[in-house]
Amino acid sequence: MKMEGKQSKYDLYYEQTRDTELGKRETLSFIGGGVGNSLLYGVVTVFLMIYSTDVFGLPALAVGTIFFISRFTDAITDPLAGIIVDRTRTAQGKFRPYLIRSSILWVILTILLFNGPNFSVTGKFVYMLVIYLLWGLAFTFFDIPYWSFSTVLTQDEQKKSRLVSIARSSTLIGMVVLMTVGGPIVALIERFAPARGYSNLAIIVGVLALFLMQIMSFTCKERIKSKSENLTVKETIKQTLTYLKINRPLQLTLLTAIIGIGMPMAQGFAIYFVVNNLGSIAYMTYISLPSLFIIPLMPMIVPFLLKRFERKQVFFVSSLAQVSTLLILFFVGYNSLPFVFIMNGLSRLFNVTNAVMIPMLITDAIDFGEWKTGNRFEAISFSLQSFTSKTQSAINGLLIGVFLTIIQYDATLPMQTPETLRGIFMCFTLIPAFVTLLAIIPLLFHRFSGKAREEVMEELKEMRKA
Repeated sequence: MKMEGKQSKYDLYYEQTRDTELGKRETLSFIGGGVGNSLLYGVVTVFLMIYSTDVFGLPALAVGTIFFISRFTDAITDPLAGIIVDRTRTAQGKFRPYLIRSSILWVILTILLFNGPNFSVTGKFVYMLVIYLLWGLAFTFFDIPYWSFSTVLTQDEQKKSRLVSIARSSTLIGMVVLMTVGGPIVALIERFAPARGYSNLAIIVGVLALFLMQIMSFTCKERIKSKSENLTVKETIKQTLTYLKINRPLQLTLLTAIIGIGMPMAQGFAIYFVVNNLGSIAYMTYISLPSLFIIPLMPMIVPFLLKRFERKQVFFVSSLAQVSTLLILFFVGYNSLPFVFIMNGLSRLFNVTNAVMIPMLITDAIDFGEWKTGNRFEAISFSLQSFTSKTQSAINGLLIGVFLTIIQYDATLPMQTPETLRGIFMCFTLIPAFVTLLAIIPLLFHRFSGKAREEVMEELKEMRKA
């Protein structure tokens, strides 16, 4: 009887929302939620490594190991989270309950990451490992519902595609803002509270992110019910495995996303580059500023490109252009600051374009999966995107730790050796260029595009009518 009551409340929720229109207020709050998402993810991605090595006192390789270990748990928790979310039915909808609750926990854990206790090195390692594992779980239960949310806010297919583009852009804005103003804020805080710059920045970011994410959670409405919601656990797992097995476009897209750590690696080394090679953390503003202007333009640039080219064609050209700019910067050097900032800005332009392409290719893969199986597994698909994102972050963190060890980076020295400085610059340019080139390879085998995709979409329209 309880189950029936819950089911009726769940159905009633969609009866009240399905005929309403997606308005500007909802769209803006959804963008705000994406910014909050990227603020929390960005503060960890950009600053946790250097906080852990230079302030908390952990060896670089130990921090990289923590990032890498956490991905083994994600291999289990992310797909399970997708299944759990896909099976959820409440009076608040399918995704909103997770957005409301997980955002609070995620903020608390983010603050704890940057406010570690003064334990021994072993104690610090255990503390950081445990908090980071919990942080990853909280991130999963926000990120999966957020991306799935973008597919149920409206029944209009054109608006839905635009929302995916907006979602990707908004989840980049917060990180870019942090990379632009985070360094100067840390420097300012350090003037009044030594060794508290990164810790206080995390608190500021956490409060702002929570405000934005809660507004989105209580403002936006779900309007589409999935066909697979009444499946049993056994049926859900069976169909999920079938879906993943036959969905080659999804497999290739996720493989490209995992390999494509070129720009994340460059971003990870950017703070070491500006502090040690350029001489001041304040230069992070100039390194990051171009992206702040580029990202808001993506919802206009991307549709313009996609009217003329296929998604994977845009990805190929952008990748090659990014590789070219990084190689030019490496061979010319960084004696001219304006040149460094210009070439870095061009590289960011091409990278952001590719970052928007990945969720669009995943959206295509969801359509392909529906065509093959008759069911749409949004949460499962985006749980795998969440997993690949964190796997990429872990591999990136581990590699940064390994490369810092290889080039003999020593945080206790007032100035790094010339050999170490050359190594940092190589890790900022040459190695990311090589990795970016590798990321193109899986999409060379991606066939769900052009006429083949158009024919499938026509069949899907008829299937949905039936």
